[in-house]
Amino acid sequence: MQVKLSTGVVATCLTWLLSPLAAAQTFEARAVITAPHRAILSGELAARVASLPFKVGERFSKGDVVVGLDCALYEAQKSRVAAEVRAARIKRDNARELSALNSIGEMDVALAQSEYAQALAELKIADLNTDRCEIRAPWDGRVVSVLTRAHENIRQQQELIEVVADQQLEAEVVVPAAWLTWLEAGMSVHFSIDEPPVSAEGAIAAVSPAIDAVSQTVLLRVSLQNNPNLIPGMSATAVFAAPVSQ
Repeated sequence: MQVKLSTGVVATCLTWLLSPLAAAQTFEARAVITAPHRAILSGELAARVASLPFKVGERFSKGDVVVGLDCALYEAQKSRVAAEVRAARIKRDNARELSALNSIGEMDVALAQSEYAQALAELKIADLNTDRCEIRAPWDGRVVSVLTRAHENIRQQQELIEVVADQQLEAEVVVPAAWLTWLEAGMSVHFSIDEPPVSAEGAIAAVSPAIDAVSQTVLLRVSLQNNPNLIPGMSATAVFAAPVSQ
């Protein structure tokens, strides 16, 4: 029994066969959601923790103080150095006036100028120390963990708080090196998140320039579209649409 198809049906079938979806096949690989901007902020001074304005999970903006230190000692040192700068400046100016009257030699003027420059350098150090009393957020983000408590005394380089920029997430995908024949930057990638079962979209941002010699795989870095359901550390399946010839 022969079935005749209308011209419209034939045209529809041909259109589907020639469409981009019909001319491609899908490949899958495992992926991990990552945050390119994630850091553990440390204290550069030995001081007492005065304030921790943000708790775990709370959102902050770039420039917000995430850890405040009690720096009364450093402020006092800065005041002392500032007074020394004023005294050194007066001494330098006086030396220049005496030199103009030929009352002192050039060496005395040079020494006064050197003392003033040294005092300015010490004031700059004092300014840096007082600036370090407030640890500020390097970008917009959220608190991952707080590693200290208010009123605790910390040492230099002690880890205090972990933060992450969760609005600019990426995915790391390890794929067979053989896929490099058709993979390229800018190619769209669909992600199926394991838990919770949600989906996400992205595009290949970069392909690693080196292939793992043992596994013959290559790492891809995929930029993700902003998605409030995504959290760094999630695992997912990445789905690629490759030309059917592949």
